[in-house]
Amino acid sequence: MQSTSMTGKHILAEFWQCQCEPEVLTRTEPLLGLLIAAVEEVGLTLVGNAVHEFGQQFQQDNTTDTVKVEETTQSSNLNHDIENQVSGITLTLLLAESHLCLHTWGEYQTVTLDIYVCNVTQDNSGKADALYEVCKNIFKPLQHHVNNVSRQHQIPNNSQH
Repeated sequence: MQSTSMTGKHILAEFWQCQCEPEVLTRTEPLLGLLIAAVEEVGLTLVGNAVHEFGQQFQQDNTTDTVKVEETTQSSNLNHDIENQVSGITLTLLLAESHLCLHTWGEYQTVTLDIYVCNVTQDNSGKADALYEVCKNIFKPLQHHVNNVSRQHQIPNNSQH
């Protein structure tokens, strides 16, 4: 069976001391809207998304020096003041070319980012790089670290994917 080579670009990054608005790190909106616009801006194809918003409210226990953590629901998170809340988001955008996944920690102003694009019919590496730069501009980290991984696969010529 004849096979051809498929490559992809995988970008793994960490952003620290993000200077964006706190809501970008702690609320589904506006983050989802900003990332969907970023995907469209760089020419990638959105096919779906999944989002989970985390929220924990700290309460001091007056009988001890320990801190209790209580999980709150997404709807009640909207009513809490951001300064009294530890929260973040796990978000995945499913792309025809692969995915963008990220996790935010609002209380630490930190984001981990995973962008992967496949290059089956065309080289999408430049689009992956452009999406990374747009994400960096959204979060405005004072510090960041990035790893670029070249993915190579052998696929049969009769493969549909």
